[in-house]
Order: sequence, then C-alpha cells, then structure tokens
Amino acid sequence: MYEKEMRKLMGLYQQGIFSQPFYSDRIRGAEDFESYEKFSQIPFMYKEDLRNTKPFERTSASVKDVYGIFSSSGTTGNKTFYVYSKKDKEVYNEFVRTFYSELGVNERDLGGVFAPVDTGVMAHSMMWQFTTMGSGYVNCPEPSPDNMIEFVNALPITIIATRPSVVCSIAGNPEYEKAAEKSSVRMLLLGGGFLTEGRRKFIERLWGASCYSMFGMSEVFGPMAGECRYQNGLHYLDDYLLIEVVDPVTHRPVKPGECGVAVYTTLWDKGFPILRYWTDDYIAVDTSPCRCGSNLPRFRFKGRLSDCIETGGKYIFPGMLEEILFRNGFEGEYRAVQGDGIRVILEETEGSGIPEGLKKEIDDLFMSEVEIAFASKEKLLYDGHALRFTKSNNRV
Repeated sequence: MYEKEMRKLMGLYQQGIFSQPFYSDRIRGAEDFESYEKFSQIPFMYKEDLRNTKPFERTSASVKDVYGIFSSSGTTGNKTFYVYSKKDKEVYNEFVRTFYSELGVNERDLGGVFAPVDTGVMAHSMMWQFTTMGSGYVNCPEPSPDNMIEFVNALPITIIATRPSVVCSIAGNPEYEKAAEKSSVRMLLLGGGFLTEGRRKFIERLWGASCYSMFGMSEVFGPMAGECRYQNGLHYLDDYLLIEVVDPVTHRPVKPGECGVAVYTTLWDKGFPILRYWTDDYIAVDTSPCRCGSNLPRFRFKGRLSDCIETGGKYIFPGMLEEILFRNGFEGEYRAVQGDGIRVILEETEGSGIPEGLKKEIDDLFMSEVEIAFASKEKLLYDGHALRFTKSNNRV
C-alpha cells in the first residue's frame, strides 16, 4: 500500500527536506520509508506542533527560496507562521490549472475576492488563483452585503471567491437579491467552510450562478482539492498529496470508501513539509471513475470532529442538520447547542414555527428529544459567521 508515495518520500529524505530536527526527530527509525507500516509509526503532527515552533525550524528553504511568509490570526495562542517557497507556488499553479481549466475559468474573467483581509493565506490564495488562470481580480477586503452589491453593480465581476456564509449574507434583502441575480457573476468558488447540497442550491438561486466547493488549509494552500463540473466530490492531485483516512479512535486505516479522519502528507519539496498532519477533517475517499473523465481520486468532506456533536456513539456534523433544514424549506441561520440536552435554535422569521415532520427528522438525527427555539439572526452569528454547533449550557 502507498508504494509510489513511499518512494517519493524516500527521494525527499535523500534531498535533505527532512533534515531539520523538527522532522528528523519524528522520523527516526522510519527514515528508509520502506513500507507504509514503517511510515505509519511516525507520530501524528498537530497544529500545536507548528504553533510552538519557529517557521525556519521547519523548513530547509533559505530566504532566497521564499515566495512569501504568512501567519494565522493567533486568536487562541501564538501566531503560526507558514513559509511558502517558490516551488510551492509552482505546485500551487498546477493544482489551480487542473481544477479551474475544467470549470472554464479563463483570461476573460474578472474575479471578485470577497475575503476579509485578516484571512491571510486564504485571501492571497484566492488572488493567486485568478492570476494563475490569466484572469484579473478585484479585492473586497470588507465583504459586507452593502460592499458586495456595490462591487457587482459597479464592476463586470464574473467569478466570486469567498466563504459560503459570505455570499448568503445578502439573503432576505429583496434589493440585494435582485442585484445579485442581475449581475454578471456566472460562477462562485467557495471555500473556508462546508457546502451542503441544500445550501449550494440556495446560493445558485440567490446569485443565478453555478456554485463549486473548493477545499484548502493554511498548512498546504487553497485550493488543494476542488470540485469538477459534476459537483461529485473534491478531486485532489495524489502525485503531491498522500491522504490517509484513519479511524479516530484506533488510528488505523479505515476500509476503502469509509469515513475517517484525514491525515495529510505533502509529497514535494515544500517550503515546510507536513508529515502525517492530523486536522480533524472527517472525509471519505472515492477512487471510482468520475464522469468528468479525470483519473484523480476525490474525497467528500463531512466536517471536522471538533465541530461535531457526539451523541449515542454517533458523530453529528453541522452539515447533516443543515441538509434536513434546507430540504424542508428552512434556509436561515441555525445553531445546535449540547448541554444537559440538545437544543436547536433557528433564525426567527415572521410566523416562526416548525412542522411536526421536521421536528421528528431532527429528533431522529440526534437520537433524542430535541428542544427547538428561535432567535434573531444577529444572536446566531459570531463575528459575522454562524457558530453552527456549540457545547454549552448557555442559553441563546
């Protein structure tokens, strides 16, 4: 298993990519990468491992090799710095061309990057993706509903890159909805959050445009995986990424096609390699042929374990609740709170109520009697974004 990937890792080791103590201490005893069994003895790498080291303690790149250095917000601890090399930008370009050529992104497009300036790697990656395809772009660093509509009214923007929650923020304002539908926007490339089929259809109606999910993370770049025109899973370039899917308890590989935690390893001479990096992403990998004709594998992103509610031995992800709500015609904000029991709080609208059938579906999902409550949209948002699931006894 993973013979090709082990050969690549051995080549990287021989190039000195893992010469820094941050890596060499981890791989001691598995340096020959002779088998996956040996490789799987390397301990997982976690976010805190990156946060607690300096950027040049985990790179063999010199300053002359650096394309850029970015940092996380550091809201929960020290800032995490990421070194991107010139080689990383070359590999990034290959990922982007693979995904976006298939979707028809070209030099005649004008991209709108609706991303807050504090999103660091995400905002820059969204700019790079347009320049890689020969497209122009305009940055809207404060993507409020007012600003977004002003931009699409004033400029011939054909593609928007942002989070799903951002493009949904115009919903409920008839003037904004009309402007979005009449704009020149033909495509939305959405990352930084899960995208359910229900929300996709809602966004496509709202903007009158096609909507595709893109997947990335600061430790690699975005997009490191993306949907094709058939919207049937996120393709990724397995020549550059090894994705192990492991059981969250036993840490052993799951059976092909089953869900588990994604553990990422980069397979090129990256500015800072990631080696068995655990992110809590819960995915299932699909290697069956895709209708688009690509032979690239793809995965389906369920959510993150840290964002789910565990009940009755089952992981319940926000997307599972969202699909039920959207299928039943509820397209507002929501939150589920786990405390002594489970409460689902829905955005309050005129004549708020919940059909009995929907209540039963929600109870069945959480395998218990769920309390339903209503609150204003503002109370359901945190820093401009929906805080979907929380574990607290605090009442909204």
